[in-house]
Order: sequence, then structure tokens, then C-alpha cells
Amino acid sequence: MYRLLACIALILATVTAMDRVLASALGDLLLRSSDRFMAIYRPDEPQDLPAAKPDRQPDGPTPENRTDETPGALMVKAALASAPGQAASATRGPADVLVLGNSRADNHFPVSTLQDMTCGRALNLGMGGAPTVLSALLWEDYVERHGAPRLLILEPTGLVDNPHDLADLPMLAHYSPRIDAFVRQENQQLWMANHAFHLMTFNNNQTMRLIAGLLKPAADRTLVGAIPEPLKAQLAAAPEEVMAAADANWQALDRIIRSAQAQGTRVAVVITPYFPTYAGKLKNFDAFFAEMKSRLPSGVTVIDARRAVDNDELFMDALHVNEDGVRAMFAALEPELRPLGSCAVDAIASLTAAGTVAGTVAGAASTH
Repeated sequence: MYRLLACIALILATVTAMDRVLASALGDLLLRSSDRFMAIYRPDEPQDLPAAKPDRQPDGPTPENRTDETPGALMVKAALASAPGQAASATRGPADVLVLGNSRADNHFPVSTLQDMTCGRALNLGMGGAPTVLSALLWEDYVERHGAPRLLILEPTGLVDNPHDLADLPMLAHYSPRIDAFVRQENQQLWMANHAFHLMTFNNNQTMRLIAGLLKPAADRTLVGAIPEPLKAQLAAAPEEVMAAADANWQALDRIIRSAQAQGTRVAVVITPYFPTYAGKLKNFDAFFAEMKSRLPSGVTVIDARRAVDNDELFMDALHVNEDGVRAMFAALEPELRPLGSCAVDAIASLTAAGTVAGTVAGAASTH
């Protein structure tokens, strides 16, 4: 009997040890994935770190310290050295522009388009079904490891998602004590299972996406297709709804914004398009977003693009535009979004215009 118990104990110990070893190895392997969420937990690459500045200017006339240049050339040089929205030192970490929100953030802000518009490295951390409380956890993990980005874009409709939903978050508990504690708070059974057998943490769809990210670079996640006619008819026949947000989500939104502003990050709350028929079914559609705007701290840029796309063919479903709809949305966003980025061309244009006006005034003064 004792030998049998000893054998059982030995088997359990072996299984437990192998579980821990394999889970650790799998976690390390997935950290190399090109999936965007792994960018939070990978250490900064050398190219992500700010470049060292020389201790002193070189002696003698060099291209960097010569003073006989024209005012226009000096203005261009100043614009390139410090474009609008840029801090004095380079942003460390994988992103100058960070996107947070639910699937509407995930599918509506392709990194390639965002980088072209803001002239900075972009990272989209939108997560399908994620309430704002989960976005706050991702924000805190990112800032803790990499520092704050220059620009934070928040798609705020995660406010109406259930604050107790975990979405794809549990797998990230392997890398984050903060997320692990949240999973324990919200679903103790799941947390106990994942800690009893660590490989259970990777038993989800998120792991499959991370494995795919090991095999090829992760692509933009815009949607392809158009809203089908049966879904249009279903939405037209659907009863009216009321938008409501839990206090936990309101508090998380406020926490994210105040944390970002305290670290010098510009914040833009961008409300992306709704399918017009569905928007018409939301009784408090305008009142809800008016309340949201009234709750935001001062200094936040709000870009309301709820009605920026109104062609049925540009939607995938009630809440998501397709890739053509994304292009139409960005065309509408550009006048307000581009100035929040760090495009040197924009700085040069504004400085050159200022220099032209100054030169004209000086010339007029010299004629009198």
C-alpha cells in the first residue's frame, strides 16, 4: 500500500514538474511572436531605446553648429529636431502611438494607416469584447515596462461591455502579475485551474494566434466583406436598446486618461462609426456620448466619427466598418488626428508659413 502511494506521489510530482517546465518554455517561445500583445511583455529592443546624446557640441563650423544658415533652413532644422507632439527625448518602447479599446479599436485602427497619419510607430492593443477595465490593465502593464507613448488613442465603446468579462486576457496572466490578480478576482475557478496546471493558461484561441505570429508577421486586422442583407433586415426589425456603462468602466477610463496626462501623453478619444440603422435603435445614442464627453478630464481631444461613414456597403456588421469603411473613416479623421501626431512635414509647413509672414512684415517695415 505504501509503495502504491509513493508511486502515485512520484507520478504527481513528475507531472507537476513537467507542467511547469513546459509552460515556462511555451511562454518564452510565444514571447517571440509578432502578435501585438507580446510587444507589451518583450523587453525593449536596442532600436526601441532613446539614442544617446553627445555631451557637447563639436568645435568648429560643422553642419550641426554652423550659424550662417538662412532663417528658413534653421526653421526646417528646428522642425525636424522637435516636431509637434514630440518630447525632448525619443520615446522608448515599441510605440509612439498606442491604441486601446475593444474590437472596434482592434478592427478600425490598422497600424500601417495610423503610422502614415501620425508619423510614429503605432501599436494597437484593441481586444475583442474587452471592457474598459481590461484596457486599463493593458495600459498599466505597457507603461510600467516601456514608459508612456506620445499619443494615446482611446476608442471608448468598451464602456458598455460587461466589466467582468475577461475576453482574451487570461493567457496574458502568464506574463503579468497584475492580470493574474485580476483573473483571480473575477474567476477564481479559472485561476485555480491555471495555477494547478500551468499549461491550462495556454488552452485558448489567443495561443493559436500567437503561434501564427511565430510563423509570419502579424497583419492589420481590418475586416473584409460587406454587411449581409439578412443582418440588415434583422437590425431593422430589432427593438430599441439603451446604452449603459458600469461604474467600473467609467472609473477605468478616467484612470487611463489621468495616468496618460500625468506622463505628458496626448490623449484622443475617437468614437468610430456605427451602422446607421443600428444607431437609430439606440434610444440614448447622443445622450450617452454627451455624458461621456462631460466626464472627460480637460485637455482630451474628442473626435466624434459616429456618423462619418453612412454607406451600408462600407460596414461589416452593426459595429464594424470594413477595410473600405476604414479608409473613409480615416479621411474624415485626418484634419483632427494628424495634428496630434509628430509629422515633421506639418511642423515645417507651419514654421515656414510663420517665417514667410515675418519676412513680409520685416520687408514692409524696411520700406517705410
